[in-house]
Amino acid sequence: MKFRLAVLPLVFAVALFGCASPDEDAVTTADDDAMTDVDHGDDGDDHHGDGSPDRDHFSKPDEVYAFLGIGAGGRVVDVMSGGGYNAERLALLVGVTGFVVADGGSEEFRARLDEGGDLAATDNIRFVDELPQLEDGSVDAVVAVRAYHLFPDVPASLAELHRALVPGGVVGVVEVRLNQGEGHDMASHRVGEGTVIDDLVAAGFEYVGESDILKRADDDYAVFTQPGKTRFMTDRMLLKFRKPGGATN
Repeated sequence: MKFRLAVLPLVFAVALFGCASPDEDAVTTADDDAMTDVDHGDDGDDHHGDGSPDRDHFSKPDEVYAFLGIGAGGRVVDVMSGGGYNAERLALLVGVTGFVVADGGSEEFRARLDEGGDLAATDNIRFVDELPQLEDGSVDAVVAVRAYHLFPDVPASLAELHRALVPGGVVGVVEVRLNQGEGHDMASHRVGEGTVIDDLVAAGFEYVGESDILKRADDDYAVFTQPGKTRFMTDRMLLKFRKPGGATN
C-alpha cells in the first residue's frame, strides 16, 4: 500500500508550448535535448529510471546527496519534484527506514507508483501538492534542484521549508549560475549565488558552504535553450544550508 501524505484526485493540465517541457532537463529532439525558455521545475523525458547517462554524468546526483549528508534512513523533501528524477533516486538512497516527500510531482510520475507502474513496489515516496502541507519538524533534508528561482514568493516558500525541517536539518540548493554574484534573471533562468545565500540566511538558515562539483567553465552564461545545451550542462551552484540547532551534518 502506498504511503502518501496527499492522496487526492489530481488533474494536471499539461500545456505544450512548441518544444517546451518542464524539467531541469529538456524535451528530447532529433538533434539533442534542446530547451525552450519555459521552465517549470524538475520534470522531463529522461526520468524513467532508464539510466539517463547524460544527465547522471552532468548532474552527479550521488555526489550531490553525499555533499548534503543524505543517507539511509533520511527523511527528504524533493521540492518541485516534477518527473521524479531526484525523488526516485533519493528513495533508493534512504531505503525502507526513510522516506521522500515529493512536492508536486507530475501526473506521469505519480502513475509510475500506482499498481502496474514500474515503481509500484516503491513504498517510501509520499506526495504533497504544496509546501504548506508539509508537517512541522518532519524532515531532515530538503533538495531544491532548480526550484528556488521558480518560487512565487521566496520568503514564504523558505518559511515553509524552515518549519518542516528538524533543527539541524539541511537544505541543498542547485541553481544555474548568473555571471554575477547578485541577481535573479528569469529571461535566462539564472540567479546569483549571493542572492540565494542572502535569501536563505534572511529566512533563518545558516550558510554551510558550497561544492564546485557542478561548476562548468565552458558556460557562456546566456540561455539554456540552445541545441545541444540542456540545463544540466550549464554552470550550476550547489549550496548547503542548515536550520540552526540539533546535530550538525
